[in-house]
Formats: sequence, C-alpha cells, structure tokens
Amino acid sequence: MKEKQDRKNQNLPEKMTAMIVVLCLVLAALCVALVYDIFADRVSAFRSAAEEEPVEIELVYAYQNPQWNSAIENVIQEFEETHTDIVINYEVNYEDNVYEDILTRRIARGELGDIVQLKTPAAYAEVGLLGEITDAVAAEVSSVYTYDGKIYGVGAVESTWGVLYNKTLFEKYGLEEPETYSDFLEICRTLKNNGITPIGIGGSDLWHMEFWVNHFFHTDLLTSDADWLKKCSAGEVSWTDEEAATMMSHLYALCADGYVAESWLTATDTSLSYKMTEGEIALIYTGPWTAAAIEKLDDEMELGWFYVPDESGTIYATDNLDTYWSVTAECAADEEKYEAAMTFLMYFYSDEVYGELCKASGTFPLTNLVLDYEEEPLQQDVWEAFQSADEKVSVYIGNEDTPEEFERNMLELVRQIMNGDYSVETGLQKIQDAWDASAAGGAS
Repeated sequence: MKEKQDRKNQNLPEKMTAMIVVLCLVLAALCVALVYDIFADRVSAFRSAAEEEPVEIELVYAYQNPQWNSAIENVIQEFEETHTDIVINYEVNYEDNVYEDILTRRIARGELGDIVQLKTPAAYAEVGLLGEITDAVAAEVSSVYTYDGKIYGVGAVESTWGVLYNKTLFEKYGLEEPETYSDFLEICRTLKNNGITPIGIGGSDLWHMEFWVNHFFHTDLLTSDADWLKKCSAGEVSWTDEEAATMMSHLYALCADGYVAESWLTATDTSLSYKMTEGEIALIYTGPWTAAAIEKLDDEMELGWFYVPDESGTIYATDNLDTYWSVTAECAADEEKYEAAMTFLMYFYSDEVYGELCKASGTFPLTNLVLDYEEEPLQQDVWEAFQSADEKVSVYIGNEDTPEEFERNMLELVRQIMNGDYSVETGLQKIQDAWDASAAGGAS
C-alpha cells in the first residue's frame, strides 16, 4: 500500500509537467491565432485602403480667357465633390505663344496628360499619341473628330468672335452698327475725331492677334477661294499674291490711320476690359466671354455686338469648332484611368453642368441642350447675330491645313508689319518664307 502511494507521488510531477506543457501549447496556439487575426485584419485594412485609393488623371487645356479657365475649374471642383474616387489634376497652359507650341514641349517631356484639349486631333492620332473616345461619349455631341474611321476627339464647345462695343458712345455720337466695311471705318473716324481711340488690341498676347488676322483672312482671301490654305500647300497660291496683300493692307491701315490704341503692342488681352471701362477704347475684336469681365468692372456699362462686314456688306461669322477633348494613348492603355476619363467627359456634357459652363464662358453648346438667354441679353444678341450671318466660316490660319509652327511665326511677323517694322510687301515675303520653312519641317 505504501509502495503504491509512493509511486503515485513520484508520477505527480510528471503529470504536472505534462499539463504545463499542454497549457503552454494551448497558449502558444492562442497567441499565434491572435497574431494571425491582427495581421489578417491589417492586411485586409491595407487592401481596403488600396482599393479605395482614388484614381488620378491629368487634364491639359489651354488658357483661352479668364472665363473659360474659371468655368473649367468649377466643373472639376464639382466633379470631384460627387466622384470622390477620382481626382482631376490640371494645369493651366498660358504663354505669349500659341497652344500647339506648348503641347509640343509637353510631348517632348512625356507630359501630354490623360485628357487633353486639342485643335486638330488627327495630327496627334496619326503618330499614335491618342486613344479612341467611347461611343457613349461621342453620342453626346454633334461635333466629333475622326481619323482613319475612329473617333479621337469630341467638340467641347462652339464659339465665335466679333466686336464688343460701348453702346453709350455709339448713342452719344449717333453711330449705328456697320452694314459695310466702309461704315466700320467711318465709325472709327468719328470716334477718333472726338478724341476716343476706337480699337483696342492685346498685341502682347500673340494668340490675341488671331482675331483680326483671321477676320481679314476670311473676308479678303476665303471669299475668293475656300481652299486657299490647301492650295498654298500645293504651291498654287502664295502669301505674296494680291489677295493676301489686300488682307495685310487692311490690318496695317488700322494702325497707320490711328484707329488702334498706341499701347497695343504691350497691351494684354485681359487689360482690354479695363481700358474699355475706363473709356480708353470703344471697340474690342474678341469673343462674347469678354463681356463678363467688363461687366464685373462696370455692371452699368451697356455693351453691343456686331460682326465686321466686308466691302460688299457680307457678314462672315467665325464659327470656331476647334476645341476638342481627346484622351491620350497612355490613358487609354490604363483601364482605371480610361474609365475615369470617360466618366469625367460624360459629367462634363450633362445638361446642368454643360449649360452653366457655356453661359459662363460665352460659348454655344454642341449637345441637344437649348440655352435660355433671358437673363443674358448680350448673349442673346450674339446668338441671333451668329444665326443670321450670311456665312459661317470654320477655316482659320492654324488648322490642319496649316504647316506646324507657321501660325506662331506668321503672327509674330504680322505684329512687326502692323508696327511698321516691315513694309507690307517685305512682310508678306517673310510670311511666305515662313510657310515654306514650316512646310519643309525646318526653322523659319
């Protein structure tokens, strides 16, 4: 009996050791399970965070005027508020240059972005820089840009250029909107004789020169030949021809006759609004968007609008259909970015958003949206003048029929001709030389 009890006592430490070992194993297993759960939770949280990380895309567009810039920024801000999974990074591109030159430098740096504003998408599509626009987005607008049977651009807006004028001055001196170009010159003479500078030009901004240059291009060259630019490329017409001389003589005469503010060469496009409200100038060749800037400075100023007619009284309304949204090939290759880009474009064309943008930027919609201009009488005047014009012209210097870099070189030469640095004859020869050099791919 005693011997049996002794054996029990001897086995007790062994049992306790075994129990401790088991307990330790259980605790270890619990610790492993706990660590695993914590790790798993953290991995899950990390994955969730990664899945919720917003998609970032870059929007590249031209600074055309303060109203356009502000309207685009507002659309982006409102879009991000309702689409928290997408971030739109954007950069305003503005220099004393033409937009295409800026894009050329961005391409060289590999920074064309994801959504990009273009004038002529085909030039970029043919070298593989663009991706296709979806049918759903293309169906929203009436103006698309196709290349090789594929859609590479959708029209952002339709716009026009004309003359904004101070109605009070016109009434004071008994002036009426011109019916011929001679009438327009008579308006300028009357204003000048009464100590008022008729015309303001923002010559410091190279792109601003397009307004008058393309006006006379329309009235003096395209009237006789709608394919003038194509024929110039074929060597059938030249910038030294009589029609081009007439165009440049009209431009030069505006300055030579004292109808343009003397400070035009250093004036900026935006400064013209201030000059108008201060009574320094009476007329600005611009777009209707400038009216908003003038009204902010002087909400009592009454503005009018007209198109400058040609010698016979024909009204050629500039019909700008050269603002397209395209997506880059790099964006199209990234499924998430491409989907985000298409989502933004669909939002851009939604009625409420698009309507506000068109009104704010003084442009016309390219969707089925019909805008009510009851509270914007000037916009109504612009729309009615645009619709009643004898002809609408979409051809312009700088389109796809123009050699790369020619537009910039020409506008610089035009400034010099208008400033008297070159005669009309010498200046036109230099413009033709610039065309030939650009067409050949060389420097002007």
